[in-house]
Amino acid sequence: MEKKPLITPHHNGPDPAWIYPVRSPLDWKRRDGRIVLEYPKNLNRLERALNRVLKGPENIRRPLDDVGTLLWEMSDGEHSLLEIYIEEQERFHERVEPVDKVVGGLLETMLKLGLMRLEFHPGGKGRQGEGARKGSRIVVRPAR
Repeated sequence: MEKKPLITPHHNGPDPAWIYPVRSPLDWKRRDGRIVLEYPKNLNRLERALNRVLKGPENIRRPLDDVGTLLWEMSDGEHSLLEIYIEEQERFHERVEPVDKVVGGLLETMLKLGLMRLEFHPGGKGRQGEGARKGSRIVVRPAR
């Protein structure tokens, strides 16, 4: 894939070419061309008791839109955040402008929910040796 510069005035933070999103191991299905995630609810003791009494579902089903579906599909640890940004920009154009803010916000939500983690590889994925480390709290945030 040709490396194009990230076209956005909002990028501020680590180089997105060094960040690799990775999906958490959870159940997911494709329905009507979109991804639906299924994961257990994070309930406290009182909420669990109420959930049993009210016979509520034990899992959350979270359908993703087209932008989220592409993010989920490409978050395999092999595609950098920059590659994901470029693909999202090419496929959805103005809908994801500025791409780092829109896709980064979605990614940040998935990180907070524990649906993804980030790996950080300075210099890119090919450079695994010195300086390579894994992280789960790297979030690309737009400048305010």
